[in-house]
Amino acid sequence: MMKFLFLLLALFFAACSEYPDMEPDILAQHIYSQNPIELGSSNKEYVAMLAKSFGMNEGAIIAVQKHILSKKTTDKMKSDYEKAIYEKAVKLEQQNGESARKDFVVNVLAPYLDALSRNEIYKSGPDNESFERIVSNLYGKFFPDDGAAQSLFSFMNAAKVYFSGESFNVDLKNTVNRNLLKYGLFLDFELQSMASILKVQDTLLPMTAYKGDSLSAINLKRFIPGLMPSKAGYYTIGMNYVVVLDDMIAARAESDSLELEQGEFYRKYGDKRFERFWRYLGLDLSLQKASEIYNRLLKKDLGGKNFAYIKRVEELNTAIHETKHIVDQIEHPELTLNLDAEFSAHVTEAIFSPAPNAALLSAIQRMEKYAMVQRQPYLNQVVVKLWTMAKRSAYEEQYTDDSLRIDLTDLYNNYRTIRENAYFEPLDEFAEKVAGKL
Repeated sequence: MMKFLFLLLALFFAACSEYPDMEPDILAQHIYSQNPIELGSSNKEYVAMLAKSFGMNEGAIIAVQKHILSKKTTDKMKSDYEKAIYEKAVKLEQQNGESARKDFVVNVLAPYLDALSRNEIYKSGPDNESFERIVSNLYGKFFPDDGAAQSLFSFMNAAKVYFSGESFNVDLKNTVNRNLLKYGLFLDFELQSMASILKVQDTLLPMTAYKGDSLSAINLKRFIPGLMPSKAGYYTIGMNYVVVLDDMIAARAESDSLELEQGEFYRKYGDKRFERFWRYLGLDLSLQKASEIYNRLLKKDLGGKNFAYIKRVEELNTAIHETKHIVDQIEHPELTLNLDAEFSAHVTEAIFSPAPNAALLSAIQRMEKYAMVQRQPYLNQVVVKLWTMAKRSAYEEQYTDDSLRIDLTDLYNNYRTIRENAYFEPLDEFAEKVAGKL
């Protein structure tokens, strides 16, 4: 009897911990406004692609397609969405507790903020302001904090006026996120693009003091249907949080796995412009040779590894890369040129990565693209040095991972920023306080 009671309690708490499904009328508008999907296509590959893109199962995608088709027109779909989200908000005014809070997140807050990010507000004029007051008050009730309701209302208003030509105050978004983080949630909000409320799946680096400032890294996972941005991670200005997006990390790991499966037949380079550029730099490279080096280095680090290992490598690489951006801002806030910052982050990533060759490939691709556009002599030299390391690591047995790390560290230590002609700080403290803990 006691064992049965414990089982019931376990099932009860497991059920309570889950977030509810998005209401069909809300989901239909939420999905279709992000990407107008083909409604009549039941092609298995297309449905599977949609399911992966939106973080849904294939059956749910087919159900959404049918539900959207039942609306006949986009105007009808939008009016049903507005009715459903308004009725849900009003209903939640009379409810309390954890399940109501989660219902609010899934069926009111997340879809509305996503629509707001594209300036697709509930209704124009007073109706919208009245609705946003309801949403803000619900936010204050379910995520209580000093001034919580007003903080969300101010944030939403700032997003709206941005589309009128005014600047957006990122501090308003940070205030909302500091509160959401207390509940294991985080708002990924991009104006003119999309917004997602994600759950904190893991703390990769707890808040760590660093030269009078601090930084942290968290892994976020999607739990509400919706598209994800193409980035695998980023750092938040004004919060010193590094965000690693688990769904995009998984997509990168899948890409790595597919490239490894193709082996020597995979052709990373196919654009003749690369050959012309390499010739200009004096590099003895062809598209075939560059692809061969790429394949050799990827196999050297990730060949024979399972998906979980490859995903963990991508997660660590992204976390190292983004935390270095924060550290550079702390140590040298005067440095403003993006390509300098990317050099620092990519080379540091390769130095501390458990897969330095794979990270070197990423560094080459990024710096190569900058160099092809800028045609800056110093940047060209960096590309030559990175390719030289790659060739040695691909073909010379005595050139070990440690050899590569030594050469990368030497390149980093001697790099001068293009605009300020300054050095980056030595990596000792970063190694101890950040990379070592990650």
